[in-house]
Amino acid sequence: MKGDPFAIEEAEGEMSPEERARAAKKEMLERYGKYGELVFPADATAPILTRPVRGALQQWMLEMSSADELKSVGLKPRSRALLSGPPGCGKTTLAHHVAARVGLPMLVVQSSDIISKWVAQTGEQIGKLFREARRDKGGVAIFFDEFDSMAHKRKGGDTSASTEQNNIVIALLQEIDRFDGMLFAATNQAKEIDPAIWRRFQMQIEIGFPGEMERFAIVKMYLAPFLADDETVTAISDAFSGASPALIREGCESIKRSLVLGPKLSLPVDLPAIMSRFAASAAAAEGMPIPSLWDDPIPHMEHLGAAPWPPKRKA
Repeated sequence: MKGDPFAIEEAEGEMSPEERARAAKKEMLERYGKYGELVFPADATAPILTRPVRGALQQWMLEMSSADELKSVGLKPRSRALLSGPPGCGKTTLAHHVAARVGLPMLVVQSSDIISKWVAQTGEQIGKLFREARRDKGGVAIFFDEFDSMAHKRKGGDTSASTEQNNIVIALLQEIDRFDGMLFAATNQAKEIDPAIWRRFQMQIEIGFPGEMERFAIVKMYLAPFLADDETVTAISDAFSGASPALIREGCESIKRSLVLGPKLSLPVDLPAIMSRFAASAAAAEGMPIPSLWDDPIPHMEHLGAAPWPPKRKA
């Protein structure tokens, strides 16, 4: 009979585990798609973090696997983290990785989009989003990007703009208090976050520019499947001193692109030539520090020219 729940259960029973997983994924995409982008654990990548951030993350992971021990002393594992730092330093990557480690899909909500899409109805939409997430009983993590555009410090005055902003902050406060699931927010302007919102997050993690060891690891990871000597990786990572992980990744992808396509275009594929072309076609975002490759290129080009090249390609 049409609409018979027993018929549905029987049909689901005939599905393979892979089919059930695909059906569940499709259902989640339909429910959450109007709020943002849903990303899944299988698509997460491990971030390369500075030692202090890595230590904080390790403790957090231990908390999540030690819920019973914490409960015995009246505590719960923390579930909310406010991530701050310059653009391109891996805030989204870190949140996605943490959610994946506990087996959760993550809804990435662009805060500026939710405000512009539902002008004068933003608070209502925030409520709907959190109610949908509560239905899953912690089955999805929420990540608000550009969070300062939603959670900006409240202001006095009776203008429609200030009233609307204050209403958004109040709606966020109410919904965060009701939500027991995993919640992330990212901002480039931590000082602009409303203090009451700030206090709702049990962790405030600042993710800065990578240091020497982190740059080396990032270059090595993103050069794969090319296997460059450590001397070469060091020369490249030194040239990216002061760069964000996103810009370093762009540079490594440019190197690989040049190694594959350069000969077809009759372009030189020595390392200084490749890096010079990249420097001419890319730059740090406005307001960000100028990395060494752009600030003082000559010594880096000499260093790059002396490094072993070209790299071998992993079979």
